Amino acid sequence: MSNPSNLRFLKIPLATVVLFSLVCTQIPLFNYLGFEFSALAALVLGFIAGIATISLWNKHTPAQPDIPLDEEGFWRYLKSVASALLLLSMLPALVMSANAALIKNCSFSQGLIFYGLLVVPGVAFCSLLALLISVSSFKWKKTWFTLAYLLTLLHIAFVTFTRPQIYAFNPIIGFFPGITYDETMQIEGRLLLYRWATVSASLLLFIVAVVLHRSRTRAKVIRDGQAGSSHKTWHVTELAGAMLLTAIIVGVFIFSSRLGLSSPRSYVEEELGGKIETQHFVLHYPASAVDERRARQLAKLHEFYFTGIVSELNIVSVKKIQSFIYASAEQKARLIGAGRTNIAKPWLWQMHLNLGDVESSLKHEMVHVLAADFGFPLIRVGLNPGLIEGLATAIERVQYEEPLHCVAAQIRSVGINPRMEQLFSFTGFAGTYSGVSYTLAGSFSRYLIDQYGVRRFKRLYRTGDFHAIYNKDISVLLAEWRRFLEKYEVDAREQLRAAYYFKRTSIFGKECARVIANIDAETRQHFARKEYALAYESATRSLDLSWSPGAVSSSVNSLVRLGKFSEAAELAEEYLGDSALAHTLLPLKLQLGDAYWASGDIARARLLYEELLSTHISLSMDEGAALRLEALKDTGLAAAVLPYFTGALSDTTRISMLRASLRVPVRKDIATYLLAREYASQGDRHRAIELFRSVERLPREVLEFQRQLRLARMYYSLGEYQRAKIHFWQSYNYTTSESFLYRIREWIELCNWMIDPPREMFKDEGGELQALWE
Repeated sequence: MSNPSNLRFLKIPLATVVLFSLVCTQIPLFNYLGFEFSALAALVLGFIAGIATISLWNKHTPAQPDIPLDEEGFWRYLKSVASALLLLSMLPALVMSANAALIKNCSFSQGLIFYGLLVVPGVAFCSLLALLISVSSFKWKKTWFTLAYLLTLLHIAFVTFTRPQIYAFNPIIGFFPGITYDETMQIEGRLLLYRWATVSASLLLFIVAVVLHRSRTRAKVIRDGQAGSSHKTWHVTELAGAMLLTAIIVGVFIFSSRLGLSSPRSYVEEELGGKIETQHFVLHYPASAVDERRARQLAKLHEFYFTGIVSELNIVSVKKIQSFIYASAEQKARLIGAGRTNIAKPWLWQMHLNLGDVESSLKHEMVHVLAADFGFPLIRVGLNPGLIEGLATAIERVQYEEPLHCVAAQIRSVGINPRMEQLFSFTGFAGTYSGVSYTLAGSFSRYLIDQYGVRRFKRLYRTGDFHAIYNKDISVLLAEWRRFLEKYEVDAREQLRAAYYFKRTSIFGKECARVIANIDAETRQHFARKEYALAYESATRSLDLSWSPGAVSSSVNSLVRLGKFSEAAELAEEYLGDSALAHTLLPLKLQLGDAYWASGDIARARLLYEELLSTHISLSMDEGAALRLEALKDTGLAAAVLPYFTGALSDTTRISMLRASLRVPVRKDIATYLLAREYASQGDRHRAIELFRSVERLPREVLEFQRQLRLARMYYSLGEYQRAKIHFWQSYNYTTSESFLYRIREWIELCNWMIDPPREMFKDEGGELQALWE
């Protein structure tokens, strides 16, 4: 700095910044130069920079702080401020750069970009805001700055609380991504644009501060009767600059929605384009992806779940719920910030879901909104995440294709025992892997509801006070719940399955979570476009930075699609041979089996498929393994369909190949099933139904169960509910799974409800909506 005394004067702010940086080195996710650390640093350094700016002003005007400096003194002060800001801004980056020798940083260059875009403009904005306050005639300057600082931060709460979006751009921290399980973050373009506006606002603050100081100096000169009173307050360049900067700021504000910087409800509704209204809901749906018939079906589905939830929770909803359905995760991420995560905003009576997730997530999100009836006033939610998510999961009753309590018992059987008391706090819930926290909180909540009644739980949801509601400490209630779970026996297969699903870490325990998530998203995009060489390249890049199950699977799958079967087998065997990793890679056995099949080692492929099938990871995995095992029973069929499972084929080629296999003397049922499934995936439901129906009973129950379910779901999507019911009923004969039986019963109830819904529920006050249901 130009004056050594300034360095001594700033020793407390500098020490605070260093201490902050050192503390961050001990906190996961904040211990390397990345987005999270940069955002937090902008928050802390912005405040310190503002206070330091005012302190330096007071130092330069010790006798009368409210008297303006002369021109030379003012520019000397600005030079001191600039030097202080440079030092304050550099220190955290230097500490984290040094910490990179101890903590892995997957993308130091990206971290520097985030630091430059978040911290530097934020610190400059806060300092120049403090400068404007310093040169004013205000007393209690630090108090005024603190209020302005807090009001600027409250903009985040205002935007995310009053609008559909969960994200917010902010002058101080740059960007707030919202509380979401999405780990991907690709905002550099929008952030750069917003920071351009932030710099414009900062420069405008600087010009106004300079002009204000000149004006006060001129006024002092006039009062003192000195010469020079004819000096202009505004210079032409300053006025022109201020006008240009104001135009930039106003333009960004007016077009913020189009620029992707904000998403008011009106803009979201406009972008979606479709709207349909029932007695209890207003659905906003993507008109480009949902036709009128499908929109009506979605509306009925909402009313069906509404009826069940209000009955179970014994509530009366008096306000219509706004349900926003998005065509894709990409559209939802662009509009509200949560791409793959479906969310609810009970205080706004809103739900936001991806179209592909409606049937699996609608019930969960609707519980969140309807629980506003007994939630904490104003925010209309429970007092902690454990109660909020626990209630919604409890109402669902099924998790991971298993009954809720069974899954909870499986989690505990593999040694995953988080402190349940902490799950009912924000830090404890977020710090545990989401699958574990949702399932255990849901099981405990389901137990409380069944054992003590829903009325008590609703009071608990509002207050969070276990002892006041149940006259028992939470530790006693948890002990009861654990004894209740002991009746669920867990075998070795279920333990293996539980280890696969739940022995994972939260975002706080992952290396370079944001960087890896972005690369994995890039890999998925390449794979969806059948760019397998590029998918392998990006997956390998991800693995070079940090190990993850998704990257391993993508690498092996890409090699299989590229015909590099030996390399795929070698890579898969290497990872599956690591006992510390194998439990997270169970689906890899399917790809490894494909590699061995293509290499001619049928015996080893068959063994891997059988192992996978016996584990019952999921219905789709069971179907994939069973199809391959059946195909291998017929040599001709195996040769005909091998490219279908392993080749880099276009959709058209896949269909042509399967159709050709039906014209040769091979087993027809599996080939027909595969062809029907392919037509269904491409949206040709009528042809898929025709082919599925032409297949007689398949030899494996899992395949016949899937055939019946596929027929039922396609008939349902076509609005043929009686036929859908027939196949749902028939699927009953091919499963003993309690969770599947529960879901089938719910689907049958839904079909009955679609056929003959309660008419009074669909009439508006004037009966205007009746035609919607006819």
